[in-house]
Amino acid sequence: MARDKDAIAIIPAYNEAGTIHRVVSRTLHYVERVVVVDDGSTDLTLSSLRELPVTILRHAQNLGKAAALRRGMQYAVAQGAGAIITLDGDGQHDPADIPALLAMHRRDPAAIVVAARRRHRHAIPRLRVLAQRIADFWISLAAGCAIEDSQSGFRLYPISAWTAAGWPCDSASGFVFESEVLIEAGRSGIPIRSVSISAIYGRHLRQSHFQSGRDIAAITRMVAGKLLAAWLGTSGGLRRLPRTIAPAVPCPSGTEPRQALPPARKPRILFMAEAVTLAHVARAVALTRSLDPDCYEVHLACDRRYHHLFKSVRAAVHPIRTIGGQQFQDRLRLGDPLYRTEELHRYVEDDLRLLTQLRPDAVVGDFRLSLSVSARVAAVPYLTVTNAHWSPFARQHFVVPELAITDRFGPRIGQVLFTVMRPFVFAQQAYALNRVRRDYGLPALGYNLPHQFTDADVTLYADVPELVPTFDRPPHHHYLGPVLWSPDSIPPWWDSLPIVGRMAYVTLGTSGRADLLPLILAALAQLGIGALVSTAGRSIPGPLPPHTQVAHYLPGQAAAARADLVICNGGSATVYQALAAGKPVLGIPNNLDQYLMMDHVRRSGAGDYLRAGTLSRTAVTTLCGRLLDNPAFRTQAIRLQATIDPNRTARAFQHHLRSVLGTHMTHPALSQVRAPKVSAFDVAHGNRSSSNQASRR
Repeated sequence: MARDKDAIAIIPAYNEAGTIHRVVSRTLHYVERVVVVDDGSTDLTLSSLRELPVTILRHAQNLGKAAALRRGMQYAVAQGAGAIITLDGDGQHDPADIPALLAMHRRDPAAIVVAARRRHRHAIPRLRVLAQRIADFWISLAAGCAIEDSQSGFRLYPISAWTAAGWPCDSASGFVFESEVLIEAGRSGIPIRSVSISAIYGRHLRQSHFQSGRDIAAITRMVAGKLLAAWLGTSGGLRRLPRTIAPAVPCPSGTEPRQALPPARKPRILFMAEAVTLAHVARAVALTRSLDPDCYEVHLACDRRYHHLFKSVRAAVHPIRTIGGQQFQDRLRLGDPLYRTEELHRYVEDDLRLLTQLRPDAVVGDFRLSLSVSARVAAVPYLTVTNAHWSPFARQHFVVPELAITDRFGPRIGQVLFTVMRPFVFAQQAYALNRVRRDYGLPALGYNLPHQFTDADVTLYADVPELVPTFDRPPHHHYLGPVLWSPDSIPPWWDSLPIVGRMAYVTLGTSGRADLLPLILAALAQLGIGALVSTAGRSIPGPLPPHTQVAHYLPGQAAAARADLVICNGGSATVYQALAAGKPVLGIPNNLDQYLMMDHVRRSGAGDYLRAGTLSRTAVTTLCGRLLDNPAFRTQAIRLQATIDPNRTARAFQHHLRSVLGTHMTHPALSQVRAPKVSAFDVAHGNRSSSNQASRR
């Protein structure tokens, strides 16, 4: 990962031999320049740093944390640093949180950024939590602005704020200095922001140098003096520095930062996809292919589990963590939260590291919910690709999916229970993301999943309004169009496939019930229908019926074109492959997303569905016969086929991407490319009012 060259990390150390090597070595992962101020240590602190590429400034005797910070900051100013990061050497600050501070700094370059210990607060002793809250109240009152975790020494100071204020300090001020700086910054109008970090306490850390009685009393006296001075109308400024400590060192001549024009470069676009199912990764890959590499620098971040399916990704690929696909499906089935708070916090940390490293001009997410936090903290324009059936501005019919309650009580009673319980289940599902947003100082999104699934600066529906209409949607919600894709995998028998009678393309994807494939194939054989089967990497137990061809993955669009009927799990990916070929769809949904999609297919008249939990061979043969023998289904599928155009989807995506990038596009190749031509048809699909959509239905 690229290290930040602009910031200098300052680490005061006093007898930190047990922790300083680990803290410094981990800090060097994120910044190129680290300064350790050894404040008169009498242990092996200095020798433990011998092999590390750091600058060491030493006090002959212990002068206190304030003097150590001041010495390090003077050095950073003299070196022309753009920002100063301070953290303790005792291990209570995790250097892995540095990217979050840097991201907030880029979002608000003039602000002091405080790493607030909001996560795992239960790890902090209760008396210390109480003392922190009291300190936050009084320091915020004296500063004239809200300050969270005023006692955290893990901070980022923009060099502009430091050089403007020239904060002096008393060598005896100790921990008071850090509180005093915040008060003076707030009074001077310097913004003070916070980012969320974990509280790290434990027996593995040495006892803090913070003396509760003495230091709290000193802070109290300082704050009282500030408040009294403000009441009396006097300056109440910081105490002047004694002659025994050198004054602030100005930047040497010629080292002041210059305002230079940014070098011309291609806009850098980062796609981030959640790999709990193949579809999210595949849509991201398909959209990367729609961008001209001569005009854009494209990056793709996703879990490695599906990389082998895409041999021609025109993007630099970065691995990121995603929870297991089966784990995700199990949580869906049990009605458990899709993500734990701790998991989303790790996601946000991973996102911020990558956003800090790449510094993209825009980030495009597909079900990467953590971008609702990380993109905002990093101040990167954020576009999300989702399905319109999850929009808060769509009329959803929530059919009870295959859950424990449907197993126990059956679909009818299960539907009643699900209708009653769903708002509470959605609220439980939404809790984790809202909690993480609050930890990063962002407002909650409410307790309704559609708002969380569609939160972005620009929300793009991978649908057509003729199939999934919406109403009264805000101006940043647009129809993108179906993102059609197929794995780069063709079986050896594909070109020699014999021409038989009627044929079905069968795939239950990575999130369908693979155990139902034998039943489906037996029903097709009973009707004399051949099958092209994609198992999504899973095996089919038992012998295969005649006229059945099987592969782990098939070119889905071509398979749908060869078939008379498409049987799938009801997910939007295969549904749109079928409709793009003008073929009716038989869905066998398993989760709520699939039921929502198939409900719209049923309403459109282009297909129908059967419940996965109650599937039988008779039900499959009956519905297959109806879909194939009734020409109305094929007619409706062909009607929807006319609305699907991959080229129009690509043009719409580029149009919305360019609108987000705006004037940031400086690369000559891109400036010569006109904005993709968006026809009246595209506008109608992307921005037509839903009242018109409804009237057409």
